[in-house]
Amino acid sequence: MDNIITIGKITKAQGIKGEVKITLMTDEKELYQNLTLVKLGDVSYEVETVKNLTNGVFFKLKGVDDRNTADLLRGQVVTCERLVMPSLPKGRYLIIDLVGCSVTVGGKVRGVLTEIFQNGSADVYYVKGDGDHSSFMFPALNKVLDNIDIDKKLIELNAEVLEQIVVYED
Repeated sequence: MDNIITIGKITKAQGIKGEVKITLMTDEKELYQNLTLVKLGDVSYEVETVKNLTNGVFFKLKGVDDRNTADLLRGQVVTCERLVMPSLPKGRYLIIDLVGCSVTVGGKVRGVLTEIFQNGSADVYYVKGDGDHSSFMFPALNKVLDNIDIDKKLIELNAEVLEQIVVYED
């Protein structure tokens, strides 16, 4: 696993005091509540405050004190050291850890997880087909996910359940 992880992307300036709205790479907003340091590219910023609101997560970064400065950060990727992140509950993963995992069905590699769509109810995993296999999507339900091993970069799927819910790319 990488020591530096991507936690999100700045989507806009918020208000007049330099806050920025962050689109997160996980639905666990609480993970970011106690962050004290983040990086945008090669520049480190102390995190003064984090607000979890219904319409998003907002950071106030030290040295970013007005809307114009905050607006210049739009589109920047926000990273931090993995060590400063609290542990996730069992069965929960960061998107950055899942993307790039090999996906197997019945012990055979079918492709690589390349994208996760968060639609509010269940994440949808997109698997880029490997070799002769078609690319496909499926909702990330517990009944289809037999095993996830982040250290081995491997996701094992239940073949029977997958066939009931899979959508293949044409």
